[in-house]
Amino acid sequence: MEKTEIMRRQIHQEVVKALVNSRLDFDHQMGELLENEAQVVGQPGAGCVRVVDADGNWVMLEDRIKELKCAPRFRDTVPHPTRVARGDESGLRDNFEQIAKGTAIVE
Repeated sequence: MEKTEIMRRQIHQEVVKALVNSRLDFDHQMGELLENEAQVVGQPGAGCVRVVDADGNWVMLEDRIKELKCAPRFRDTVPHPTRVARGDESGLRDNFEQIAKGTAIVE
């Protein structure tokens, strides 16, 4: 089915949201690929945006982004922030400023 203007706009908005939620720039080059792969499931304007994976299953945009972050094509364009263990109190203290800025992740 051909995408209408409403569907393209909805897909674009959802892709931008998914990129930002995945700690990527809203205009990351991955967005173009996602917009081409994505489809609206349900009513245009009210449905949800999903991507079909290699097995033919519908997956969320965030899940597809996780896959693409490991792909050779995008591996070098994705930031790799410092990771701090939740139970590491000294690491949390030492990296507090980076965690507040969003440049370090607590796991």
